[in-house]
Amino acid sequence: MRSLCGVHREHERRGLMFARSANPAFKPDYGSPGNAAAWPSPRRGWFTVAVFFVTAILSYTDRLIFSLLVDPVRSSLGISDFQVGLAQGTSFAIIYAVAGLPAGRLADIANRGNLLLLGLVIWSAGTVACGFAAGMTSLMGARIFVAAGEAILAPAAISMISDMFPPERRGRPMAVFLSGMNVGSGLAIVIGGGVLSLAQSGAFDGLGLGHFAPWRTTLVLIGLLGAPVLALLLLVREPQRRAGHALAKRSLKAVLGELSGSWRRVLPIIAGLAALATVDFALISWVPSLLVRDFGVPSWEVSNGFGLVILISGCLGTLVGGVAADRLFARGGNALRLRVAAALALSGGLAMVFLPVSSPEFVVAISGFWLFVSAAATVCGITTAQDVVPADAKGLCISFMAMGNISLGLGIGASLPGALAGGGNDTDSGLGWAIAVVAVPLALLALSLFAASNRGSKVH
Repeated sequence: MRSLCGVHREHERRGLMFARSANPAFKPDYGSPGNAAAWPSPRRGWFTVAVFFVTAILSYTDRLIFSLLVDPVRSSLGISDFQVGLAQGTSFAIIYAVAGLPAGRLADIANRGNLLLLGLVIWSAGTVACGFAAGMTSLMGARIFVAAGEAILAPAAISMISDMFPPERRGRPMAVFLSGMNVGSGLAIVIGGGVLSLAQSGAFDGLGLGHFAPWRTTLVLIGLLGAPVLALLLLVREPQRRAGHALAKRSLKAVLGELSGSWRRVLPIIAGLAALATVDFALISWVPSLLVRDFGVPSWEVSNGFGLVILISGCLGTLVGGVAADRLFARGGNALRLRVAAALALSGGLAMVFLPVSSPEFVVAISGFWLFVSAAATVCGITTAQDVVPADAKGLCISFMAMGNISLGLGIGASLPGALAGGGNDTDSGLGWAIAVVAVPLALLALSLFAASNRGSKVH
C-alpha cells in the first residue's frame, strides 16, 4: 500500500501534469507566499551534509575516546572499575536520554544552526574538562556535559536535512550523516590511540602540556578539535522549515497530540530501531571477548580486525541503506521501505542462529553481516518516520529514537549476554549462545514491529 506521503506526491504530480496540459507555459510557483518554499540547491544541501558528517565523527570520537583511557584514569584518580563504568557509560546514557527530549523540542522550534553550535561548545568543553578531572565527582560532571551537548546533534541535524531534501532524495544525505557516527566509532580508537602515543612520547611538551599525564593531554587535545569544526558549522545556513509559520508556533501539547495520532506507524518504528540497536551493542560489546576466550585470538588482532569490520560494515550498510531508501520510496513509498527493513532484520536474525557453532572467521563474518543489514534497515526506518510525523515534530521523533537506542542498547545489549553466559571454561565461555539468545528474538521482534507499522498505515 502506498504511504500517505506517496499518495500526496502522486496527486501533486498529476495536478502539475494537468496544469501543464492545459497551459504549456505553466510553471509551478514554489516561492510565493502561501506555497511551499523551493528546496535549497543540491550544492548547499550536500555542503551542509558534509559538515554534519565531520561533526558526527567528532561527536563519536569525544564520546568513545574514554574507552582507551580506562586504566590510566582509574590509576590516576584512584577510582574503581565500577566507578569508571559509571562515568563512561551509565551516566552518559542517562543524561543523553533525558536531555534528548528537550533537545528534540528545541530543534523543532528554535534556530537549529545555533543549537548545533551550542551543543558542540558544550560537549567539547566537557571533553576538555574530563582532562582536568581531580576525582570521581568532577569526572562525572564533565561527562554529563559531554552527553548533554551531544544529545543536540542528531535531532537538529536530521531535522535540517529533512528540510533541505525532498522525501525521494532524503535517504542518501541522511545515510552520509549517520555514517559519520560509524566512522567516528572506529576513528575514536585510531585518533585517540595516536594522540595518546604522541602524548606518551612527549610530543606535546612544547605546548605547555608536559606536566600533564598523557591521558589528560589526550582528552584536552581531542576536546580542542571542536574549534575547527565550530568554524565549519558557522558556514551552515538555517533552511526554511517545511512547516508554515502558524504550525511552527504550536504548543508542545498540540504537537504531541498530533504525534499521538501517528502512533500506529511511529511507535513500532522507534521500538524496532531500538531492537536493532540492542543487538548492535551486544555484538560490539561481547564478540571481542568471545573471540579471545573461546578461540584464543590475540587481543591486538581482535582490536584491529574486528574494529575494521565494525567500521566497514556500518558505513557500507548506512550508505547502501540510503540509496535503497530513495529508490524504494520512488517505487513503493514508505510501505516498501518498511517491508525491506523487516526482510533485512529477518536475514540478520537467521544468520545469528549460527553464531554459537561458528569458527572465529565466521563469527566475525556473521557479526559484520548483522551490522550491515542493521545499518541499512535503520536508515529505512528513520527516513520513513521523518516522512510520517508532523513537520514540527521531526526533532522530537529523533530524540525518542535516540532515547530508545541508548537506553535499551546500553542497558540490555551491553549487559545481558554477559549475565546469561555465566563464565564457562577456557574453551567455552557460553558467550556465543548468550549473544544468539539475545539477538535472534530481538531480530524477530524488529521484523514484527516494522510489519506492524505497515499495518498501522492502513488504519492511520
